[in-house]
Amino acid sequence: MRNTFDIAFYCRSSRMNKKGLAPIEMSVSLNGDRTFINLPMKAQPRNFALQAASKRSNDIRNYLSMVENKMNTLQIMMAATDQELTLNLIKEYVKGGFQFSYTLGELWADYYDVLRKKGTTPRNERKYLLTIQCFYKTILPPETQVADIKHQHIVDFEGYLKQRYAVPTVASMLSKMKSILLYAIDHDKIFTNPFKGIKIDKRLKEVEFLTLEEIDRIRQKQMPNDRLERVKDLFLFQCFTALSYCDMAALTQKDYQRNDMGQMFIRKNRAKTKTEFCTVLFEDAEAIANKYGYQLPVISNQRYNGYLKEIAAICNIDKDLHSHIGRHTAACYLLNKGLSIEVVSRILGHTNTRMTRHYAKLLDESVFKEFKLLEERRRDG
Repeated sequence: MRNTFDIAFYCRSSRMNKKGLAPIEMSVSLNGDRTFINLPMKAQPRNFALQAASKRSNDIRNYLSMVENKMNTLQIMMAATDQELTLNLIKEYVKGGFQFSYTLGELWADYYDVLRKKGTTPRNERKYLLTIQCFYKTILPPETQVADIKHQHIVDFEGYLKQRYAVPTVASMLSKMKSILLYAIDHDKIFTNPFKGIKIDKRLKEVEFLTLEEIDRIRQKQMPNDRLERVKDLFLFQCFTALSYCDMAALTQKDYQRNDMGQMFIRKNRAKTKTEFCTVLFEDAEAIANKYGYQLPVISNQRYNGYLKEIAAICNIDKDLHSHIGRHTAACYLLNKGLSIEVVSRILGHTNTRMTRHYAKLLDESVFKEFKLLEERRRDG
């Protein structure tokens, strides 16, 4: 819709101060509505009338021309970005010195309030905080005007992230930064999208998992000390239950239940997503839980992952062993044994089966490898 827009200027003698000066007012009419805005400049009302009407260059006439140009620029910006022009937005624009005075720090504070009101998880909050802090540190400080963020700044940020993080982490951080800036656009703080033309690569991270032979190698290996023996048990428990480490660490004795068929199972909400999961314990998993009186000897995730590196070396496993590989291994094993994607999704506590299908794709490659090995053994035998 085309705006009907008109401005006029006044300097009223009724508003003079003791020095004989009055604020220059701008009357703005927009689509039938009207408002008055005090401009920063003051003048003597009589002098204002004479200079504003003069055809010669003077301070008042030059100032009014500048204001008119700024207002025309605002209309062009709004039309180019398909944003709605409002009287409140015009007031904010004038108040900010004919620009939108809104810093990157203020933007983050506003967006953070939105996150909290939406009830996002502490984990997600931390990810947003790490993203904005990284942007502050490497690209622009928090006192930067949001309107000064350009396309090249985002290009530089993407380049910095790609040098230090894997593709999924880069995609996650860029998506969060884009969400913050889109919030600024939606609330009339900026009028051009710095992310325009930038396609975020959202390829899923390649997931590793252990073969049954590798799991047996870990299970049968006697660890050199009790510390690694406990870590081995924790990892095998993950491989048998598909629990993430934080969910395994949160288990208590009352979380272990039995159904009418005598099967032991765990049903609770995931710490990460609050989505309910339900997993039945295989005999091996139940034996580990029973070994520790159904109170697993959990440690910090960082130490746990460090000790898993030792176990990988001891067991001659040429993979970067970490806590999530246990969960991946269980998911692939269950799918390989014929459980439906819907059931495995429930066990994993996924919010949708699309996430679980990622594990199903991994099986294609593992099947081909297994058949190749089988064919080689057949030829050799």
